Amino acid sequence: MAFIKGRQIMDAMLIANEAIDSRIKQKKPGILCKLDTEKAYDHVNWKYLLKILEMMGFGQKWLNWISFCSSTVSFFVLINGSPAGFFQIQRGLGQGDPLSPFLFLITMEGLNNMLKTANMRGWVKGFDVARENTESLEVTHLQYADDTLIFCGAEEDQLKYLRVILVLFEGVSGLHIN
Repeated sequence: MAFIKGRQIMDAMLIANEAIDSRIKQKKPGILCKLDTEKAYDHVNWKYLLKILEMMGFGQKWLNWISFCSSTVSFFVLINGSPAGFFQIQRGLGQGDPLSPFLFLITMEGLNNMLKTANMRGWVKGFDVARENTESLEVTHLQYADDTLIFCGAEEDQLKYLRVILVLFEGVSGLHIN
């Protein structure tokens, strides 16, 4: 929901509240997992990001531009106020770069798709949200920038699948989940 015009972090909290309230009314056990990405921008794997962009339909020209913008950044250390020792980074996104928030959201789209696939295959089930006598909406997860809230059943199998998803996501994206 981050960076979508007209949306704010409170929207996710209201949806989460409705999902929890519905689950309580249904008297079903469930688990909420609140995830935070550790040093989010610092750990993004560039190859992974470029693959996600490619899968989203970005052309080679865009991929080259983004790769160039990411891989040509260099840093230096200030010692007694003077720059000493320039070095290039091997992963991550630049802090303060106007493109970085969007690239990070695209990086997180991988986790979004993994969770959606797990739900479609029945491995991880979300919370049903509905008013009486209406069709329910299943909420499996909410994401806002580097924060993710996952809703799942209290069954051991679901937790095992969720653990596998998170380990795989960490492995391919370079990100570390708290």
